Amino acid sequence: MMLATAMFRDAWNARRDQAQDILNAAKRRIATIDKEIATLLDRIMAASNHIVIQSYETKIGELEQKKALMAETLHSQPQKQDSFEDKLEPVLTFLANPWKLWETGHIHARRLVAKLAFADRVAYDRKLGARTAEIALPFKALGDVYTLQKKSGAGGGT
Repeated sequence: MMLATAMFRDAWNARRDQAQDILNAAKRRIATIDKEIATLLDRIMAASNHIVIQSYETKIGELEQKKALMAETLHSQPQKQDSFEDKLEPVLTFLANPWKLWETGHIHARRLVAKLAFADRVAYDRKLGARTAEIALPFKALGDVYTLQKKSGAGGGT
């Protein structure tokens, strides 16, 4: 399970970093938009042609909409993140026995198991029925470790 924990920690850190990058990009974009708006306001003050002033005002309106969208992106991010340890236990429980979740009979749970356990959709042939699907990376990696333990005798059997 150490391998699964390490894989989950890597994925957790990647998602956390990705979320932080999105927040930083939104903050940078808001700062850029504020500078553009300030520049356009200076141009409006210097302009005397009504058509030019209207086009600047239109551009400022568009920039304000983009700024509002970026601000919404910032506020839509969850403020409190769940801890890694809180999320680790359900993941390890699922990896230990995905059949338990499948046995619940809920269609959404079964779809989730199929998505997580197989790398692709399960192919179906009219004559032969369901075909063997490719196993997803976490299960493949854990299966390789389990097989290696059994071959080396570390599994406790032979």
